[in-house]
Amino acid sequence: MTTNQNVLPTTGQDDVFRLAKGYYTTRALLALWRLGLLERAAAGEILDAAALAAGSGVDTGQVRPLLDYLVVRGFLEAVAPGRYRLTDRGRAAAPYYGYLSTMVGAYEPVVARLEDLVTGGAVYGRDVVRSHMEMTRGLTALEDGLMGTVVDVVRDAGARRVLDLGCGSARMLARICQVSPGTSAVGVDRDPDSCAVARETVEREGLGARMAILQADAGDVAALPRDVVAGVDLVTVMFLLHEILRQRGREGTVGLLRDIAGLVGPGGRLVIVEVSGTSEPSYREDLLFVPEYELLHEYTSQRLAGRAEWEAMVAEAGMRVQRFAPVDMCQAFCLVAAVPAAEGGR
Repeated sequence: MTTNQNVLPTTGQDDVFRLAKGYYTTRALLALWRLGLLERAAAGEILDAAALAAGSGVDTGQVRPLLDYLVVRGFLEAVAPGRYRLTDRGRAAAPYYGYLSTMVGAYEPVVARLEDLVTGGAVYGRDVVRSHMEMTRGLTALEDGLMGTVVDVVRDAGARRVLDLGCGSARMLARICQVSPGTSAVGVDRDPDSCAVARETVEREGLGARMAILQADAGDVAALPRDVVAGVDLVTVMFLLHEILRQRGREGTVGLLRDIAGLVGPGGRLVIVEVSGTSEPSYREDLLFVPEYELLHEYTSQRLAGRAEWEAMVAEAGMRVQRFAPVDMCQAFCLVAAVPAAEGGR
């Protein structure tokens, strides 16, 4: 198999300019995302440069250049002097703007010191870390692409009590409880800010009697309070296990999966959402953003694994893979596994 070759530009200068244009466009969109303006525009709001400037206490000239640049790049269009809306291109990208946060913004501190990480001048976790806030916000925005799949899987399983490891905003858990009135849930996250947002979700949705949020290490299931996780028969874990895999290795990851199997018991289920890693360069060339995603993970104490490796680890932990459900996210998959029922059980 030969490596996929892109069409060469007219000159090397054209190639460099194309790369620089992509960088500036990405940074402009990320700025608009961080300001909350992309979401507002996606909801149909007309962005008024003068009003935005007044709201920030700056001159209009501070705001218009950013909006005008994105007009040139095709994401915005002017509907009147100083007033902008998303183009068709901008609206088509709206469901995926969360990637700006998860794939670019969250790793900006890492990429900015990439040469130091390569030479050992900086160590991830000590000198540089990714932005947890950006990662959480981006994943929250992208959850709608996961919501249908995971919620349907949990509902079809008839789960009575769900434990979500690394719950973030807890929007997913809230939706599960809303569509399954007989289900209760526990969300676990070690980040206090995420837990605060999750508790706001519980209160806003009126689910205080059925949902609990616990600030704890989601990677240490055995240490979770027994009274809180009692009765859990289904565990969901999304985009967390690849961090465990890099930090604890295969043996440590299988150990966590065994703890999960022991918690849910015979007949219980595990739902994993992960990004599939690859090892063949000629294959990775054809995958949207996967080479970049893998590069970032190599320098941030994380490791992506392919589906076959996840299947093998799940089996080693004493569970059986039942199926893979489709996920509308870049190279992601949803694995559904079950602990074999006890002899004579369901």
